[in-house]
Amino acid sequence: MKALIKAAIFGLCTGSALVVSSTVAAQENTPAPVLVQVDEAKEQAISQLTWVPGTILSQTDANLASEVDGRITWMANVGDVIEAGRPLATLDDTRLTITLNQNKSDIALWQSQVSLFETRLSRFKNLQANNNLSRGELDTVYADLENAKQGLAKAELDLAFTQYQIDQSQIKVPYTALVVERLKAPGEYTGVGQDLIRVVNPENIEVQVRAPLTVLPFIKRGMPVNVHSKTHQVEESIRAIVPVGNTNSRMMELRIAIKSGDFPIGSAVRVALPSSDTHNGVTIPRDALVLRKTGTFIYQLNDNNEAQQIKVRTGVGLGERIEVFGDVNPLQYVVVRGAERLRAGQKVRFEETGTTLTAKN
Repeated sequence: MKALIKAAIFGLCTGSALVVSSTVAAQENTPAPVLVQVDEAKEQAISQLTWVPGTILSQTDANLASEVDGRITWMANVGDVIEAGRPLATLDDTRLTITLNQNKSDIALWQSQVSLFETRLSRFKNLQANNNLSRGELDTVYADLENAKQGLAKAELDLAFTQYQIDQSQIKVPYTALVVERLKAPGEYTGVGQDLIRVVNPENIEVQVRAPLTVLPFIKRGMPVNVHSKTHQVEESIRAIVPVGNTNSRMMELRIAIKSGDFPIGSAVRVALPSSDTHNGVTIPRDALVLRKTGTFIYQLNDNNEAQQIKVRTGVGLGERIEVFGDVNPLQYVVVRGAERLRAGQKVRFEETGTTLTAKN
């Protein structure tokens, strides 16, 4: 009897050990979650885009000239940034200073003439009141006084004009200016209206775009558009639309205001303009697409972080994103890195790092 009980106990223990061993073996054979990088699927307004070339330019690009003649004594160097109201170039004002002193002398002369005729007029009025002076002689004094006053006024205007010319011997700008090119050099003589220096305003820049007239029905002032270069991308608004096409190219001009420092002045960019009506759809990053002979797929995660293979068709491209059609949930992540080695239903792991969702070790 005791032998039978021992055998039963031994058999029970042996069976339990086999069950535990099988469970451990099954756990060891379960593959670990795959490390992936994920991003969001989004539901958004979509339209067909046309990419057009553009050029970054300053709204103020000017060749500045002098309003007076003179020899150049100083000029700002190329590359200098001059604050608004500060001089860019200075002319020799010696001749104008001499003229200013002459004007002051003329004013003093005419002031003495006015004083003289005012005194004479007062005396002649007394004489005429006592009938000791004819009316004609009094009128002559009135005329002499008026001529002296007009002479004084002209001398004062000459002084103001000379002072204005002296002020203009310093060429200034009303805006912050970046010196791009010297068109003359210190020591040279310049005349009225001759270009001295080329400047641009680096704080007020925009994109000049030549776009086909076919996009006109789909754009409006203030609409945000994407501006791309090889190294940078921004979203800015259309500032102005000039809906007048060239008779040969059928192109019109747009202006897009951008922030200072986004792109160098003179650089080439591309601008994405809508060229169709807008509709709502789902977009994903282009890197999420998996191309196979049997079609195009994406892997989207469910609530258990399991990769679900979904067949899709592509639609309109939106820069780094693309519209897709299929059973895509806009509230779930899609795999953008590591999808090539995934299988349907396989668990994954990732780490949320702000705008990018990367694999977590």
